[in-house]
Amino acid sequence: MKLSLKWLANYTNVTPYLKDPQKLADILTNGGLEVEDVVNQAKDFNHVVIGKILEKNKHPNADQLTLCLVDVGEGGPGGATGTVLRGHRKIVCGAKNHNAGDKVVVSLPGAILPGQDGTGRFEIKLSKIRGEESQGMLCSDKELGLSSESQGIKILPADAKVGMPFAQYFKMDDVILDIKVTPNRSDCLSHFGLAREIAGLTGEKYEFPLKPFTEGRESTKKIMKLNVEDQERCLRYAGRVVLNVRVGPSPAWLKRDLESIGLRSINNVVDITNFVMMEIGQPLHAFDIAKVEGSQIIVRKAKPGEKLTTLMDQELTFDGTELVIADSKKPVALAGVMGGKQTGVNEQTRDIFVESAYFIPSAVRRASRRHGLESDSSYRFSRGVDPDAINLALNRACQLLAEYSGGSICADSYDIYPRPVAKPRVELDLAFISARLGMNIDGIEAKRLLERVGCDVSGSGQRLMVNPPPYRADLRIPEDLGEEMLRLKGFGSVPETLPQTVAAPANDDLVYTLENRLGQTLRDLGLDQAINLSFVNSIFLEEFLGASSPVVELSNPINLELNVMRPSLLPSLAKNAAHNFRHGQVRGGLFEIAPVFAVHETKDLKNETRPFYEELHLGIIQWGSESENWLKPNSAEPFFKLKGVIEGMLKTWQYKTFKFEKLEVVPSFLHPGKSAQVFVEGKPVGFVGVLHPALNDKLEIKGAVVVAKLNLKALFTGQPKMVKAKPLPKFPTVERDVAFLSPSEVDAGAIREALAKAAGPILITCYPFDIYRGDELPQDKKSIAFRLIYQDQNRTLSDEEVNAAHQKVIDQVSQKLNLTTR
Repeated sequence: MKLSLKWLANYTNVTPYLKDPQKLADILTNGGLEVEDVVNQAKDFNHVVIGKILEKNKHPNADQLTLCLVDVGEGGPGGATGTVLRGHRKIVCGAKNHNAGDKVVVSLPGAILPGQDGTGRFEIKLSKIRGEESQGMLCSDKELGLSSESQGIKILPADAKVGMPFAQYFKMDDVILDIKVTPNRSDCLSHFGLAREIAGLTGEKYEFPLKPFTEGRESTKKIMKLNVEDQERCLRYAGRVVLNVRVGPSPAWLKRDLESIGLRSINNVVDITNFVMMEIGQPLHAFDIAKVEGSQIIVRKAKPGEKLTTLMDQELTFDGTELVIADSKKPVALAGVMGGKQTGVNEQTRDIFVESAYFIPSAVRRASRRHGLESDSSYRFSRGVDPDAINLALNRACQLLAEYSGGSICADSYDIYPRPVAKPRVELDLAFISARLGMNIDGIEAKRLLERVGCDVSGSGQRLMVNPPPYRADLRIPEDLGEEMLRLKGFGSVPETLPQTVAAPANDDLVYTLENRLGQTLRDLGLDQAINLSFVNSIFLEEFLGASSPVVELSNPINLELNVMRPSLLPSLAKNAAHNFRHGQVRGGLFEIAPVFAVHETKDLKNETRPFYEELHLGIIQWGSESENWLKPNSAEPFFKLKGVIEGMLKTWQYKTFKFEKLEVVPSFLHPGKSAQVFVEGKPVGFVGVLHPALNDKLEIKGAVVVAKLNLKALFTGQPKMVKAKPLPKFPTVERDVAFLSPSEVDAGAIREALAKAAGPILITCYPFDIYRGDELPQDKKSIAFRLIYQDQNRTLSDEEVNAAHQKVIDQVSQKLNLTTR
């Protein structure tokens, strides 16, 4: 939410903060409204001033350039006789549209110009151009960032004051605050609302400058008919007719105010409704009466199948749950979200009906999400507007329309408000509040603090009766009022006290402990941790995982792009990897530990409390290769690298046995020939594999991407394993190699397992280091070479012992698996 400090000055005193806006930012942030950015527009135009061209001469060394003497208003005599005054500058210029006597915009050395549309910033320096010193630059609209095109330097009116800062002359010396407003503080989504908040935090006064206006003789109720059918969702609806408006460009001040907070000027009528929304926080809408069928406005429930083309040219089809504004034949607006194009205001519009209403927030939220539409209006309606400000906003808009569009305001107006919004009445026990806050607040201080934010307070002593203002929907119970008083006093005012402990602290949750330990292990192995939402897009999920079991759909998703609960961590990690790759991280590894959600396969759910279940999973993704350019890349390297990470993790956690075997059923998102199932202590816990090349292409990642999934519910059984340290061995190791001629279908893992079993405890390590297939071997055979490392923990092994044991191991494995040695 962007707000202008100069705009705020219309309602409360912000003069102390114009020179030091960070002070106001700190006040608001400490009060619970985080200021994310402070933009001082004047700083963007330091050293840019208004100048006057005194002389225009040809450049002595360039036919296409001119050499100008420009007065920039610094004044005072120069040095020796015959030199230029200190306030004069020699400037080389390439434009053709300027003459002596013109007032222009001059950038002096040190200025940093925004360039075209605020991009391509460049600094002005003293320079020599074709042998002549240039002490600045004459600026065009394009160089000042005011336009994308320019025909020459900017020529100003004759009354422009020489030496005046550019930002001040063009009124671009405002300060813009970018504020993060929490959902419960909808009262701060406007300039007047924020001025009211600042007054409450600082003790300043505030007021709203509503000017009186003259009403005409015509009657709103005779020109337009109004019928609010759905009074459950439209609690208040007001409207007034303004006749004979002249639709055209907005006045300069209105354009400037809207553009300062990022809104584009459209025309004076639309701009005024937007201005009032940003001023008071109440969205408005103007209907062209000539386009409203039957001269009738009906607030009703939509009919299934009805359509509406919005002002943004989007065609909506209603399902019958929406609240719409309609004429006698069709919907003309989706209530609280967006108006229809057919009744929109344009240059031919003469008579308008201005709407100001209170729609219940839930109705606007559902319609906005249902149709994927977000607007400044829906943003405010969905959080709740002030029901008592409906007529204030309507009259303010009509006053501005009469003043800046020449319209005639009708004598009466509609205000249908059959059931006023209930105003809470809160009984406040200050003893209860003081005990909760850890500090004493007496009745006098409580009354003073709460009245500063608009509350009506009665009573005395320790018990008060408080009526919060209607715009503060967040003040409903005593605890709300306690928090409000603490916010106004300052959170730092709470005295420091040590809590009294009467019992030993509870042990950490077991799963939490295991997750933390596992995360640290994986970080130690070189991976970075990712944290993603549990929601994913169903279309991307199907593209990634393929047609799979049903997913858990969300009945009220935060947006249409996140409409299901994820059954796997891998799609989210794949998006993370693609994002990193696009931003120059050509290699990396990520892991995520989080629950996944799946629908129960059985239809018998008598013993289930909900139709889905969740399991804690570990997902890992790695992309890129560590091979340097002068090394021959190994296509299998990424797979074995991630396999090694998993082995390292399992070894660190001291699992007794684990192995990798061929996947019997390969998921569609994995490469069919580069995957393996992971077994830990005899149980299948997940898989590791190379991502399918087709998915690589969709993600636009060059090179292999390897993923792994482990079910932590299967791993986290029992208490966490304690790491046991062993002393370094005292006796030397002995290495022996053996190469087996094996049938192609026999896995290296099976041979390795047989070697370890046959060798017994003196074999401490066994691994394959070479696999060969070639013309020298039969087509159905392969050669696998293993390295075996022997060691006894109690004595030194002799060569004879090792040779005998090694030969025995070879014989047993060869006989068991039908192998021969090479």
